[in-house]
Amino acid sequence: MSKPSEVQVLLQELVRVPSLSGQEDAVLVRLAAWLRARGLSPVVRGRNLSVRVGRGDGPTLLLHSHTDTVPVGSDWTRDPFGGKVEAGRLYGRGANDAKGCVAAMAAAVAALSREDLPGTVIFAATCEEERGEHGFGACHPNLGPLDGAVFGEPTGLHPAVAQRGMLLLTLTAKGVAGHAARPHLAVNAIEAAARDVIALASLDLSPESEHLGRTTLAVTQIAGGKVHNVIPDRCELGVDLRTVAELPPAELIARIRQVVESEVAVRSDRFHPVATPEGSRLARAVRAAHPEGVPFGSPTLSDWAHLPDVPGVKLGPGLSEVSHTADEWIEVAQVERAVEVYAAIARAFVAG
Repeated sequence: MSKPSEVQVLLQELVRVPSLSGQEDAVLVRLAAWLRARGLSPVVRGRNLSVRVGRGDGPTLLLHSHTDTVPVGSDWTRDPFGGKVEAGRLYGRGANDAKGCVAAMAAAVAALSREDLPGTVIFAATCEEERGEHGFGACHPNLGPLDGAVFGEPTGLHPAVAQRGMLLLTLTAKGVAGHAARPHLAVNAIEAAARDVIALASLDLSPESEHLGRTTLAVTQIAGGKVHNVIPDRCELGVDLRTVAELPPAELIARIRQVVESEVAVRSDRFHPVATPEGSRLARAVRAAHPEGVPFGSPTLSDWAHLPDVPGVKLGPGLSEVSHTADEWIEVAQVERAVEVYAAIARAFVAG
């Protein structure tokens, strides 16, 4: 049996250290020790780590991923912190999302540190991507000016060149309370909310984006009524919209207000769609270094949303649909290939 690769061993070590969102300290200690053992000087602020390589006299590229994971959950048939490899797949919570990316980026920056790079490559591993406010959003101002960024998320090593934004709304339907035995004397807020759910299902969400398609809308929460014998006078709907630049939030909200009875309030409009210009330095570097990658648009959020003014791509080993599942896994060969891809993109980027 062949000896495990350096990046496989690192990934196994990272998977064996639980790191729920907000509890990433131990995995950061392990990652920092691995980098120091290879002559690098990582900087740790809170539960975020960064390390720089290169001469610093050219463009700066960020390689970034996150160390936190979701809880283990149920239905596992393997040790979620075992890091066991079976038939080329490494199993464990966070192996796919996104410790495979973390390990591959760490190995790539270690390799790049031995080269004379005409520029700067920063590797950052941050906390609380799955939830929280102390991760990349708080960390990236400390990194200085950036000319491009690669965000490590499981994409099958295909580059996501666009990413949807997220708009969260609360719709409040109001009625008149009354006794359930005399519904004709009341106005049922739940019924009004139900009419709004139906109206939203047929809302015009055009136009569409080249890589992302149309904005999507999902009613994901409903709350109304307290006891069985009282007609409720209030019902709230939670609405999750994943947006594209072609349909701005203000226009989208105006369309919604035209078709619903409920009051419409914005719960969150922090994260806007992002995209990489086709002719940007980063797009050219990704295409030159990784021509087999097929560009696509990502429907899910990532830390890329925190850098709307910096050209970025989302790219990493693993498959998005495996994230957060029982018996989470990642192909070891793809993690090993990711080391080469990240290093090649960095070389092409700083060389121009």
